[in-house]
Amino acid sequence: MKNRGLEIILIVLSTLLFLLISWVFINNANVALFVILVIVIGLFVTTITLVTRQKKVTAQQADEIATLQQEIVKQRDEEATMLANVSHEMRTPLTTITGLAEGLQYGVMEGNEQRSYDLIKEEADRLTRLVRSVLSLERMRQGNAGDQAENFNVTSLISELIEKMWPQANKFGNEIQNLCEPDVYVYAVVDQVERILINILANAIQFTKNGIITVSAKDVAGKTHLFVTDTGIGMTAEQIDRMWQRYYKADPSRTIKGESGLGMSIVRELIKANNGEIKVTSKVDVGTTFEVVLPQKSS
Repeated sequence: MKNRGLEIILIVLSTLLFLLISWVFINNANVALFVILVIVIGLFVTTITLVTRQKKVTAQQADEIATLQQEIVKQRDEEATMLANVSHEMRTPLTTITGLAEGLQYGVMEGNEQRSYDLIKEEADRLTRLVRSVLSLERMRQGNAGDQAENFNVTSLISELIEKMWPQANKFGNEIQNLCEPDVYVYAVVDQVERILINILANAIQFTKNGIITVSAKDVAGKTHLFVTDTGIGMTAEQIDRMWQRYYKADPSRTIKGESGLGMSIVRELIKANNGEIKVTSKVDVGTTFEVVLPQKSS
């Protein structure tokens, strides 16, 4: 409203200035008086214009500061939530390890010693994965992802990963099919692309029972497209939207199975770090497809 009022004043003053000039020419009025009036009105108009602009700049800066403050508050909330979730995730394996260790210490695990050692190892591995995930996210948040990008054959990498993950898929009764085109290349960090594919494949295996998981790679318009498709339980649109949030779990059973809930968040950050993009399509009780697009040469 204030800015609108200033605009009206400027219009009125401009109109008066025009009328004054017209009057001087028509009536041959005193030129000196005319010059003085023009200067005064001009200064007044200039002052109002500068004040108006300054107010607009001040308002814009205030909006930017408010947005920045909101972002800071959001980041603090995310960090607090992350700390709380990490503490919660660590509590279960630590409690299990402590309980098993005490049982072995006091001889109450007779006949189950080997199973106790196996469980301790599983829970220790779970803690290790969680710590590595948190450290990876922190490094990426600080822009320190590490290794250098290079041009490499992603088809060969996928073949190796399928071989490594076949036993895990077999436990769920799943079959992994390799439909990759031969010799497809990407320009990215090898270890990071490997982790992207491992996380997506692990997710597909976990949520598919007695189904088929297909992996493909192909060259489309100078970019490499990687597809991982499963015939699993699928996701709703809401689950897809929330999937990228840290510690979001589409299925509560992930807590029991020792997943940290950081996997897909890490996937998104790694893809971004390698100048790529990811798309997800899914239908409940039908399956899910992850499409990762990566460059084939340095941008």
